Amino acid sequence: MKHDAFADGVEPGGLYNSQEIKILICYMLMGVGEPMPRQAVLDIIAGNGMANLFETGSAIDELVRLNNLIENEDGTLVLTETGSQIAGTLSGMIPYTLRERSVRSALQLFTRIRRERENNVVIEKLDHGCNITCTINDDEVPLLSFTLRVADQLQAQLIKENFLNDPVLLYRSLFAVLMGDAQYSHGETRIQIILK
Repeated sequence: MKHDAFADGVEPGGLYNSQEIKILICYMLMGVGEPMPRQAVLDIIAGNGMANLFETGSAIDELVRLNNLIENEDGTLVLTETGSQIAGTLSGMIPYTLRERSVRSALQLFTRIRRERENNVVIEKLDHGCNITCTINDDEVPLLSFTLRVADQLQAQLIKENFLNDPVLLYRSLFAVLMGDAQYSHGETRIQIILK
């Protein structure tokens, strides 16, 4: 069976045609409504198996060359008016699932970037284990800060990921428990907190 290098990493239902990849890139940028780092576009489209990494990179270069995208000095891509017209007019050529998934992934990325900017996580390596300090900020003023000592770097990274996935949920849960505004029960293997 012949192996096609340009199909590398493309999941079933993904795109192989460079024209369709360019339309998907424009559509995603239009759906997000703000500039995106080039690497983020590559990560979302190629990393999720929507298209091949090489083809996606080439499509970005071609869109920049044709002035459908502008690549800023900091590596962010900005959709031009022509690029918006392409996305609006030709997006029907791309399967809905790919269009929806690309925009959803981009919005999740922006949410994660915002959470990392608004909340701090510091991991301090110790002789035995690590300290991890997580801080939730409100306009750069600490709203909640806690430090946990964990066994190793792996546990610290897991706590960091879970904290940054939804710091507001942690804040609401802890606040509700401490204020007596939550119903909770616990058994040997389960703790349940019901926020009011």
